Amino acid sequence: MDIPSRSGRPAKPRHPVAGGHLRRALKILGKNWRKNTEDPEHVLNWEAWTAQGLPRSTTTIDADIRQGVPEERLAAYARCLGLSPDALLSPDTDMAALLGAARRDRKPAAPVAPPGLGPAFRDEYPAFNSPRYLERLFALLGGVYRAHYTLPIADFVNRCAFRVHGIADGCLAARGLFMRFGLDNPFQAAIFRWHNNLHVSYLCDNKKELGHFLLVDPLRHNLVARRDPFWLKGQGVTDSGLADNMPVPFAFRMQKLPAPAEGGQGELWDRECADLRLRPSILPGDAEYASLREEVTSPDTLL
Repeated sequence: MDIPSRSGRPAKPRHPVAGGHLRRALKILGKNWRKNTEDPEHVLNWEAWTAQGLPRSTTTIDADIRQGVPEERLAAYARCLGLSPDALLSPDTDMAALLGAARRDRKPAAPVAPPGLGPAFRDEYPAFNSPRYLERLFALLGGVYRAHYTLPIADFVNRCAFRVHGIADGCLAARGLFMRFGLDNPFQAAIFRWHNNLHVSYLCDNKKELGHFLLVDPLRHNLVARRDPFWLKGQGVTDSGLADNMPVPFAFRMQKLPAPAEGGQGELWDRECADLRLRPSILPGDAEYASLREEVTSPDTLL
């Protein structure tokens, strides 16, 4: 029976059994849905969750678990968990049996399988990106970075905000922001290891600019891992964003910002993005231009 809402209209149907199964499934998978959204295992940092457009509000998630899954979100929750809607609705479903073995046997999936390289790439990928390795890598890389990069088509030094914010399926998840023609150009990125280096593939939210850059793996270089403040540099290639849309190489250097005494990484990220919008580039006449350009373009000595 529908329960009237405060407005007098019937509330949307909920399925309490599905809510209980959802709670058990998330616990089996090692996910949490509470207030600590910085946790790499929080559902908001889970690619499968965001891909299905599931709630971003922890209050809404908690209501779906405690009061029951609304009819309109039942199929999306099922797809996220790799189950059928009927499995979530049935009180006889053994969630541990359905998900437990899958979790134990799950191998990291390759975030990108280049055409023609799919089988070979996927077969070797888990050895380079084990869950334990990704946890260690995130412990080192996680945080907000202030990045600078140079392009051969311009003299100035560009700024970029970058945040490594969680562990996704087989990779680290990151986001970034740079300015293009006076407008925000946010992007999402996947960080993964192949052989001795870290690879970062990113796609701008405008779905037009796809780029790739490489970093040394700091877990394989002790002196790099011990840098304080911690920084990395590398080379990449992307679209120019101009009319001819020719690919252009770029050099960059990114330095992790200190953890704030108050507030979390989310607030630090917001402040860095606001500062970037006020000053998206360092111009040749600026006092710090020469030193910044040298830091970006000089070789990394791995010290």
